[in-house]
Amino acid sequence: MKVEFLHKNEESKELILFFAGFASQASHFSHLRAQKNVLMAYDYRNFELEFDFSLYEKITLIAFSMGVCVSSKLLKNLNFNAKIAINGTNFGIDEKRGIHPSIFLRTMRKFNLEDFKKALLFEKALFEFRNELALKEELESLYHFCGQDFNENFSWDRVYMSEGDLIFPNNALQNSYANLKPLKEPHFAFFAFDKWEQI
Repeated sequence: MKVEFLHKNEESKELILFFAGFASQASHFSHLRAQKNVLMAYDYRNFELEFDFSLYEKITLIAFSMGVCVSSKLLKNLNFNAKIAINGTNFGIDEKRGIHPSIFLRTMRKFNLEDFKKALLFEKALFEFRNELALKEELESLYHFCGQDFNENFSWDRVYMSEGDLIFPNNALQNSYANLKPLKEPHFAFFAFDKWEQI
C-alpha cells in the first residue's frame, strides 16, 4: 500500500491515520482541513505498511469502506486515542456482515469505472482515478486479503453509516454494530464534513 500525508503540522504531536477505501486518491479528500497531521493509507494492491508511529503522542484511526477491514487486520497492536469507522465492517467481504462475496466477485471480474463512480458519489464530484487495470488489481488483492480470517475483536468507538450507500449494504453494518451514526450521504460520505477533526 501507499502512504501519503494529506496534512502535515510539525508543531502537532497528534496523528490522524486514515485508511481509505478501494480506489481512493488523496485528491478526493482535498476539501477537508486539519490542524493535526493526517496520513492516508491507500492502494491496497499489497498490504505492507512501513511508518514510524512512535513520533506521535496520540493517534486517531479513521477507516473508510474496505479500509475498515484492512486496518482491523493490520493494526491490532497499535494503541489508538480513538477509532472511527465509516461505511465498512471488520469482515469486509461476507454474506451477512460485509459486501456479499458473489457481488464482490462479479464487480471484480466486470469492473466498470463509470458505474463505480455513480455508486460512490451520486455524481456529486468529478474525481480522478487510477486506470481500470490498476483498480482491478486492487479489487483482486482485497478479495484475497479480506476473505481470510477477520478480526472480530477490533472494536470501534464510532461508526458512521450512509443511508444512501449503494456499495456497502446498510444491513451489513447493522449486523455488525450495535450503535450507528446515520448520515444522509452516498457511500463517499466525506462531503458531510469540513475538517478531519469533525469526523
